[in-house]
This record gives sequence, structure tokens and C-alpha cells, in this order.
Amino acid sequence: MAPLTIADALVKSLIINGCNTVFGVPGIQLYDLMDAFYRESDQIKFISTRHEQGAGYMANGYAHVSGHMGTLVVVPGPGLMNASAAIGTAYSSSNPVFVISGQIPKSLIGRDTGALHEVNGQIKMIEPITKWSRLIDNPLNAVNDIEEGFQKIFNGRKRPVEIEIPTDMFSSVIDEGITLKRMDSNQTFNYEENSEMLQMIIDAKRPLLWVGKGNALTSQLVTKLSELINAPVFVSGSGKGMIADDHPLSLGVPLTTCPEIDTLISKSDLVIAIDTRIPENQLDIVKSIVEIVPDEANLYYRDMINQYSMIGNVNIVLTKLLEEIKDTPLNSIYSNDEIASVKEAIKLRISHIEPQMSFVRAIRSASPKETILIEGVNQIGYACRMGYPVYTHDGYITSSYFGNLGFAYPTALGAKVAAPDRPVVCISGDGGFLFNSQEMATAMQYGIHVVVVVFNDNAYGNVYRDQINKYDGRVIASQLQNPDFVQLAKSYGMDAVRINKPNELEIELSKAIDKNRSCLIEVSVGMMPSPW
Repeated sequence: MAPLTIADALVKSLIINGCNTVFGVPGIQLYDLMDAFYRESDQIKFISTRHEQGAGYMANGYAHVSGHMGTLVVVPGPGLMNASAAIGTAYSSSNPVFVISGQIPKSLIGRDTGALHEVNGQIKMIEPITKWSRLIDNPLNAVNDIEEGFQKIFNGRKRPVEIEIPTDMFSSVIDEGITLKRMDSNQTFNYEENSEMLQMIIDAKRPLLWVGKGNALTSQLVTKLSELINAPVFVSGSGKGMIADDHPLSLGVPLTTCPEIDTLISKSDLVIAIDTRIPENQLDIVKSIVEIVPDEANLYYRDMINQYSMIGNVNIVLTKLLEEIKDTPLNSIYSNDEIASVKEAIKLRISHIEPQMSFVRAIRSASPKETILIEGVNQIGYACRMGYPVYTHDGYITSSYFGNLGFAYPTALGAKVAAPDRPVVCISGDGGFLFNSQEMATAMQYGIHVVVVVFNDNAYGNVYRDQINKYDGRVIASQLQNPDFVQLAKSYGMDAVRINKPNELEIELSKAIDKNRSCLIEVSVGMMPSPW
């Protein structure tokens, strides 16, 4: 039997811990690791992308939809830097991405010799957008370090972790008698320490749920809790679908320009925030918050808010809460008419956002309920967050507070790899799409069939409109000269079509979803009014 190297141990540990797909770009510091992937290629697939940023976003989309970790492999220095925007997006979105970076030879680290891809203090560069990182440069500790990485990614808030391994360490032999282990979540919840907060929830007369991203079980528990205490539910952008938008208690993502929403929040005696932060612009009308978070409490910097935090595995906390209150008399005084009237007011305000909402309705009409929609940073994406109904917990993906151009298309590819039997639709603008349009090559090479809808206004549309409206028409650096997107997509072997009306979009999107082929739909549009 061949001796076990660090590279072999890492790949085998990935497999033991449930990884069957890796996204990345190979390079010279990774040769021994790539050889280890080759030896296990019957159990783990390596998807080679055309840019490290694309690979990072694919790992992000995969993690969001699969509920498991996405895995990213890059060379050090420029490779890791290229991927950093995607890693930051995963961090902001609470998506677990296991980042594996190469490193220069161990003896050269920190010596500033100009070694290929050298970045002094690389691990410090990545620390702000990971929950844990480690340089693995000792064969005696390598397996423990790798397993600690898995332990970190499976526990607490789901965020990226990073390990980096010098190129000459991958081939180092480790102890032949070592046993590789599977790491699992070990989070618990202490009821006795949180009984006062549970009682606050029971006693609330006007409770309000505010929900972030979670998994299928979280969605079920949130829905049960809202029904049991008769509480209306707001969600964050990343939490769309955690309660189905056609549920009577669902109020969607709260608009910032809706008086009916502000009234509802200000009258609430308790906001129950489930794995999310209350937006800063709505905190001033919140009285009391009980938050359920997997690790650290949120800091709101508001003296007037009574804030309490229950820390633990969110699903365990919700399960315990439901057990405690299932036989308790209902205290909520909301009427069905009150909640329905707020829901109707939201619908009315959204309906005036045109032409965006006509396109949003066309997208929803053409897409089956189980469709996964990726919200790009563009005019239609903003409107989708407000008015695109979602019915599954993993049916909507945003870039969270990172709000970065270029994330949508490669994230959609990663989502499709995680859910090959579900339609995946990406909403992009022309500016953002060209950040990572090269990944159309990856889509065709690996048969990852996503429909991307590119709304083309030949501009960074938000900037262009604001320069016209807010800066007296002093337009600078916001107008774009684009390629022919239809011909560009076709050159990769994709289906492609150009349209300009909502009814045409509905027809073509429906066709594309039915074909289950890679497709680009270009929608020619002009400047749109602000959705806010």
C-alpha cells in the first residue's frame, strides 16, 4: 500500500465529509494535490473553471442549494485574490465554502524572495472574510488541522474556512496508522439558560418574525412557529422562501417606503429574529428583539432596544421552542384582516415599479415553483427581491450585503450542479454579466444547463440613472459598449435569443426551461426608474 501523503489525506477527508464536487483552477503549487484528486476521481469531481472568481462563486451557489459545503481550490497569491470577492460573498451570505489554497515552498514563506505567486502574510489577507484559517506546514499536525477546518465549517454560523498548504508539503508522508474521521455538528442548546426569553415569546401579544437563510428543516420550523403564535413573517433577501410567499402570514422582504409596514413593526411588542440582522434603517421603530443565532449575538448600537440572544443550533432552538409552547394558550391579538391589509398594501406599492415588475411577473409565470432564481445586482434583480414570489427555502439566491456585480451567473452554475433536476434562472445586467461571462465555457464543457437572462441597457444602469437625476446629467464612466450577447453565447454553443418585451420574455424563458439546455436571453431595455 502506498504511503499516505498530506494531499491524499486532504482529498480522502473531503470525501469522508460528504464532498463529491470541487471547483477550482489548477496551477503549479497544486500539482501533487491535483494528482491526489485524480486518484479519487471516481468519488470526487473536479470542475475546472476559467477564472478563480468563477470557481469561488460556483462553490458559493453549490453550498447555498446543497446545504453542504462548497469546495474551492486555488493557487496562492493572485489565485486566492481573484477568488476573494466570491469568498466574501459566501461570508456575507452565510454559505459554508471550504477554501483550499496552495502556498509557496515552506522555506520561502515570509522571506520576500519574489517566489512565484508570493504574497507575504497571505493568511492575514483572507482572515476578514473567513471564520477560520490555517497554514498547514507540519505533517505531524496536518490531519488534525484539516479536521479542525471541517469542525469549524460544520458548527456555528455557516461561513467559509480556509487552509493553505505549501507546495512542498502536499507530498509529505503522514503517519500510516492515522484514521481519518468525519466531522459533524456538535452544537447544543441550554433551555434553562434561555427560559426567560422563551417566556417572552409565549407572552408576546404582537409578535413579529424576521427570518434569514436556513435549510429545509428551518423553513418547516419557522412556518410552524408563525402559525402557532399567529405571527406575521418578514424575511431578509437571503431568507426569501423560508416561508412560502403564498402563505397568509408571509409579508416578504420589508419595503423601506411602506407606511403600513412601519406601523406593523412599531406596534409589535416583540421581534423574533431568526438567524438574521434587522436592517439598520428599520431598527429605530423596533422595541424589543429576541434573536436566535448560531454563535455571536448581533450588535445593534441602539440603547432604546431591549435585545436578548439565544445562542445555539437554530433548528435545535426552534424545535425546543415549539415543544414548550405547543400547548400554551395563544396570546397574539393579530386579526387575519390586519395582516391581509398589510399584504395588500405591499402588493399595491410594488405594482407601481414599472417596467421592472412586468418583467418580474413574466419570469415568475414562466418558471415552475421549484425554480432556483439568482438575483443579480441590476434593476430587475432589485425588483425581484421585492416582488418575485418564492415557494422553497432554497429557491432564491442573493449576494447579501456584498451586493457585487458578477456574482450571479457563476453562482447559478454552482446551484445547478447542486440541483441538476431543478430549473435554475439567472437574472443579470449587461455590466455584471461580463465580469464572468467566460464561465459560459465551463457551462458547456460540463453540461451545466442554466438559463441566464441579460437585461441590456448599455450602462451600469443604477449609476447612469443617478448621475442623470441626482447630478444634473453629469454622466461619467457609466455608459458601456457591449458585444452582441446573442452571438457571444452562440459562439460557446449555447442557445440564445434577443427580445425586448415582458410577454416575449415569458414565452422564451418557458421554452428555454423546457429544453433544459444552456441558454442566454438578451432583453433590450432602456433606463428604468428607481425601484426605491
